[in-house]
Amino acid sequence: MAKNLKTYFQDIHYLRKKPNFILNSVLGICEFFYATVINFKNFLYEKNILKEKNIPIPIICVGNLTTGGVGKTPIVIEIANRISKEKKVAIISRGYKSKLSGKTPVIVKDFKGLNFDNGLLCGDEPYQLAKKVNDNVVVITCTDRYIASQEAIIKFAVDIIILDDGFSNRKLKKDKSILVIDSKMRFGNNHLLPRGPLREPLSQIKRANEIILVNKGDNNLDNAIKWAKEFNLPLKICTMAPDIIYSATTKAKIKPNLSEKLEAIAFCAIGQPEQFYSFLEDKYVLVDKISFDDHHLYTKDDIKALIKIAKEKDVRTFITTQKDETKLLSLIEDIKGYSFNVLKLKNVIEEIK
Repeated sequence: MAKNLKTYFQDIHYLRKKPNFILNSVLGICEFFYATVINFKNFLYEKNILKEKNIPIPIICVGNLTTGGVGKTPIVIEIANRISKEKKVAIISRGYKSKLSGKTPVIVKDFKGLNFDNGLLCGDEPYQLAKKVNDNVVVITCTDRYIASQEAIIKFAVDIIILDDGFSNRKLKKDKSILVIDSKMRFGNNHLLPRGPLREPLSQIKRANEIILVNKGDNNLDNAIKWAKEFNLPLKICTMAPDIIYSATTKAKIKPNLSEKLEAIAFCAIGQPEQFYSFLEDKYVLVDKISFDDHHLYTKDDIKALIKIAKEKDVRTFITTQKDETKLLSLIEDIKGYSFNVLKLKNVIEEIK
């Protein structure tokens, strides 16, 4: 379970590791070619040579400029649930690393309820969205957002579409683009892929209508707010904090003993795992922190490896995220003697004047 290549590059992107001269030079050359392609694409759209497709209902895009997790999912859920009190809503996701990912729309949830038992086939994030949104929301995955939008309009007669991610995808004309930024990680080293985490140049922030700064326990939040205000866009803060811990198998709420902290192993497959681990350190003694690749699909061998580590460290408790829970249930339901727990987060969105 050594750090994989993706994690290694994330360490470079977010200044946790410095590349040697040769690697830095290679990354710089690759960044130049990537920037050339991205800038040319944006030029074609700005000159109306390439045209964004219109659909007859409003589209809200919730996206980010960087790779890795910044906290979009709870924001998409919050927006969808608020709008769905009065209108029919469709959330459209690319379904990244979904086994069913393709140009044929997959209905993860319709107005009758969920169509999947877990996130193994439809993708972990779409499944999380589908579990937490109101009845008046459908969730669709498709690599072609236009085809998915047509499906949502024709089949479900929705009134509004929310794109989960998609800021860099310019095929559809958006009525509102919300840019989500991690208050601590921000834009890393400010370089484009693969030298840095940016999918697009910072100049493209001009396409956003609003910024939501996600606070995952940032001790220097005032500085982050001051930094974000420099982009001269309406600004909101989404504060994320631990809510409850519950058993993945029984769903029973677990109250940690803060006077005598229990030893546990934390593991996850999310874009930026550091915040997850920091949330747990007030409640547990973490004897190990195991980070899988973002969107990793767990196997029985992964669970065996986790159990082996637990035996070596004489620990009986594991803790993971809700995103990971959706892919683990079928693999852990028959395991005896070990507790697999889940940290649930809560979020509050506030406007900054």
